[in-house]
Amino acid sequence: MRRKSWRWLFTGACLGLLLAGLILVRSVLGPFVVGFALAYTLNPLIEWLENRRLTRKWAIALVFCGIIAVFTLVILWILPVMYTEIAKLSAVLPQTMEAADGYLRQLSQQFRAAGLPNKVVLVLDEQLGKGEIFLAQGLSRFLGNLPERLTSLSLYIFAPFLAVYFLADWQRLTEGFWRLVPEKWRLQWMRLCQDISHVIRGFIRGNLIVAVIVGVLVGIGMKLIGMEYALLIGVICGAMDLIPYFGPLIGGVPTVLLGLIQSPVMALKVVLVILVVQQLEGNLISPKLMGMSVGLHPLLMVFVLLAGGELAGFWGLMLAVPVAAVVRIVVRFIYLRLVAPQI
Repeated sequence: MRRKSWRWLFTGACLGLLLAGLILVRSVLGPFVVGFALAYTLNPLIEWLENRRLTRKWAIALVFCGIIAVFTLVILWILPVMYTEIAKLSAVLPQTMEAADGYLRQLSQQFRAAGLPNKVVLVLDEQLGKGEIFLAQGLSRFLGNLPERLTSLSLYIFAPFLAVYFLADWQRLTEGFWRLVPEKWRLQWMRLCQDISHVIRGFIRGNLIVAVIVGVLVGIGMKLIGMEYALLIGVICGAMDLIPYFGPLIGGVPTVLLGLIQSPVMALKVVLVILVVQQLEGNLISPKLMGMSVGLHPLLMVFVLLAGGELAGFWGLMLAVPVAAVVRIVVRFIYLRLVAPQI
């Protein structure tokens, strides 16, 4: 008994030291996490190719040739165009804000000419001033932080190469993990992990495909209506679409503001394009690709999204739904094994 206790104590101490070390170097963990997530998502495709009589090495090579082609396209075409659009937007923003300020002053004068009471005019002036400050600060923060964030993403270019190592040793890694689990619990834990993997993989694949389709459709729509910054808008809307329910709204607000920089008519066209794409997504694309992949009621999904945003901001919104789905599976597992063992 004492030997077993020392073994558990040693295991706990090693895990604690490992966790402390990971916290210290958390700034460089991003590419490893993304690489593991990429390997985790692609492993079923690798296994499918293996079942088609390809060796694992050739299957990995085939898949990553496609990924390298996509990365090459992004680096050679998409990133330069995005930087050009951001630079162009930054150049016209001061003049646009001056024009907006003049428009608001003119609107205030129209309120006074309409014969409204002085107190009402003062309240309207105050609210218009607050709205102007809010828009200016929001656009300035967005444009100021975007190049820095895009630059910081360059570190993640190593993620696909790390994913290759994860995939090459996937079987050995999984076998090593399961050897750490006591044999009497191993089968139950394997079933639990299979259920969790099924939900997470379905959510990740479905969300990524839907987000890419939405981003492409929005970008094409913006190009067709003559909207500038079409690529930047497509990337913003596609990335925000990864957030269920609230993502289209979060991505739509800066998009409409960019439309207002050109003209109110263009902003209206932008709204129409976003509405059409969201209708296509909600009624055609998402039902086909997502279905009930996470098994959560829509009301519960809205609640966990609000709670995730309150607790962890942007990343809370991104991760709230899959975390809630995993918690649901774990709670159900505990209930069936402990509370209702007869089932």
